[in-house]
Amino acid sequence: MAVHDLKIENGRLILPDRIEEADLCVDNGLISAIIKPGLSRKEKAEAVIDGSGYLILPGLVDVHVHFRDPGYPEKEDFASGSLAAAAGGITTIADMPNTIPPTTTPKWLEKKIHCAEERCIVDYTFHGGPYLPEEDEIRQETHLVSDELALLDMAKQLIEKGILSFKIYMPHFEYPSIQYLAPLGQLLTIHAEEPSKLSEPTDGSSYAFLASRPPEAEVYAIEQLLTEPPQCSFHICHISTAAGFRHILSAQHRGIPVSTEVTPHHLLLTVKDLSEIGPLAKCYPPLRSTADTEALLNACFASQINIIASDHAPHTATEKAGSDADFATAPGGIIGVETALPLLYTKLVDAAEMTLPQLVRMMGYNPAYRFGICNSQWIEKGQLVLGADADIVLFDSKKTYTIRGDELHNKATLTPFEGWKVKGQVQQTLIRGKTIFERDY
Repeated sequence: MAVHDLKIENGRLILPDRIEEADLCVDNGLISAIIKPGLSRKEKAEAVIDGSGYLILPGLVDVHVHFRDPGYPEKEDFASGSLAAAAGGITTIADMPNTIPPTTTPKWLEKKIHCAEERCIVDYTFHGGPYLPEEDEIRQETHLVSDELALLDMAKQLIEKGILSFKIYMPHFEYPSIQYLAPLGQLLTIHAEEPSKLSEPTDGSSYAFLASRPPEAEVYAIEQLLTEPPQCSFHICHISTAAGFRHILSAQHRGIPVSTEVTPHHLLLTVKDLSEIGPLAKCYPPLRSTADTEALLNACFASQINIIASDHAPHTATEKAGSDADFATAPGGIIGVETALPLLYTKLVDAAEMTLPQLVRMMGYNPAYRFGICNSQWIEKGQLVLGADADIVLFDSKKTYTIRGDELHNKATLTPFEGWKVKGQVQQTLIRGKTIFERDY
């Protein structure tokens, strides 16, 4: 009789459409068997994990993180960011290109890959950027004199090296690059805020900040995108407005290949929280009204929005909450890889009508499917099925605790969810059957 590498027994498995008591076996880093309790007694394994009392989740997939590596080691790096992700049940991340140097050339992509190889404990992939580096360097690498041809040359090389998408950040006037990138067929990931409708805050108040980045900036940008949509598949990041979402939903009904995601902070916080919490809750796009939040929550419950991403964006305590920090000076960004699962389990599952399989799909399989994140067997991440990577999370759904920033694993530990009482905690995280995180308290 064959001996499995690992068996996880006595747990309740979160399968794509149901919760089922079953034992799970792992061989060569893949899920090799899912067996009803009792029937697996004959299945021997070199290692056994007792899952009694735990829910067994697939590793989650976060397609929108900023781990700041290379370039901003004081804020985060792949070591601290990936440890926090593992502590939050996330086993695959997709890092955004706004590092130093930015991920816009093959050489700079290779630099980021090297950083991740050295430090990252979860699986990783990268979005590329379309914006041009310094002209002299571009032309030295490409021997091309046209900025457009140089952009295309760099883009094609990034695609060959396996980037997940091209991130288009409209507030930095990157929208014109869409016309050059779309014909290449690579997925575009778009931060939709129209630059002409943005301004600098007139003072450091939350009111001035909100006025400088009004909801109309997002809604208009989405209207612009959908009126003459790119001739390729595209994805709109961190939707924050009900009106913007309605435009996306209408476009999907017309057959336009557009998807969207929502963040935990845009689901759980509003402008009222912004004024109470201060610059710590500043993010781009800003927090919105209660009506917007309720509309986005309803869209999630109805599976009209089916991807949740953290937009994990760490900054230092001095930047976000120092003596000189206000809504004009503080950078935008909220940490989220470690807190997303317990917050959403508490608010959407335990306290509302969403099922845990639905939440897990939104945080695992759905983003993996949309962005084509698969293993060598061409099976998408984020699911417990035969042949999938054995990326597994042991989750204690009965554990109650209070979120404390100083207990998180990020370098940047200030969170707008400080003091929130939550239910549900990751106890152990495995990638391909190997433990990468185990809680010691």
